[in-house]
Amino acid sequence: MRRRDALKGIGAASAVSITGLAGCTDLFGSSKTWMIPWSEGGGTDQYARQLYPLAEEELDESIQIDNRPGAGSLSGIQWMHTQDGDGSVFGTVNTPSWQFGWIQERDERDWDPADFEPIAVTGTFGYVLVVDSDTGIETFSGLQDAYEDGELENFAYQGAGHDTHLLSYILRDDYDVDWENNVPYDGGGEVQENVISGEADAGILTNTSAADPVADGDLNAVVNLTDSDFDAFPDLEKISNHGDDLSYISEFRLTQVAPPDTPREEREQIAEALEYAATHEETEEWEEDTGNKVVFEDIDEAANDLDGVVDTLEDNVDFEEFEQRVEEDE
Repeated sequence: MRRRDALKGIGAASAVSITGLAGCTDLFGSSKTWMIPWSEGGGTDQYARQLYPLAEEELDESIQIDNRPGAGSLSGIQWMHTQDGDGSVFGTVNTPSWQFGWIQERDERDWDPADFEPIAVTGTFGYVLVVDSDTGIETFSGLQDAYEDGELENFAYQGAGHDTHLLSYILRDDYDVDWENNVPYDGGGEVQENVISGEADAGILTNTSAADPVADGDLNAVVNLTDSDFDAFPDLEKISNHGDDLSYISEFRLTQVAPPDTPREEREQIAEALEYAATHEETEEWEEDTGNKVVFEDIDEAANDLDGVVDTLEDNVDFEEFEQRVEEDE
């Protein structure tokens, strides 16, 4: 039996569940930990759960998905910074999202994004604005009207100080999404759950995490917050029809990185396994079925995601003004 078949039932398990199998890891030989700094069910998590069984085949090692949500992805990334650079741990960071969060807290963090070692880039995605389908709202103008009329009040975003926090203000102040309360959740999985349940009226999801609930009729996607096309939402209106292009904070690359000082040889091994997974026919079928975009770019390309991104964000975002807006709402 192939290892990926043996682990099929584990693929959707949480990190806690997998940890309970620690005594069984000898069955599979050595293992690696793939840290996802978001909760299960979000876009980043879905990519990892598609790729990891195939990457196991190439590595001939088991891979354990370890979800570590919190602080707009910074909790998991900080944990990864403390791990040994022996090739046993790697993780996904969403560029430029994690740099955005780090800028907000850099005085409180004892690490820098440039500390991490690049491995690969395995996907690109962006944000869409979704609403509970029970509202009957299907367009961005309909959503604007519902907030203006007081039919909707709450708005969900992914983490205080996160880029979606800024987007919530931009949508309110510049795009007439006049929410009364904006509520932070730990990642797309929680935003999805709470918009579907009606706890939050509308919110920001990645195109990846929005695809299935929209297809199932639980959510309506009303606007694409990037200026790129998503296969899952080919006819979705773009936010640039109503104002500026927001892609500088609403479109992302799934950058795989390792703890500081992880040798290039170890990272190349992981990169080769990720290339196998990203270009496998099963992943191509997943792309077609979901509309998610999988790519593969090597270590040198991934290195570009660790260099200069902070400067680009600071050129485009007035972080002092953003901080003041957050304080005024507290």
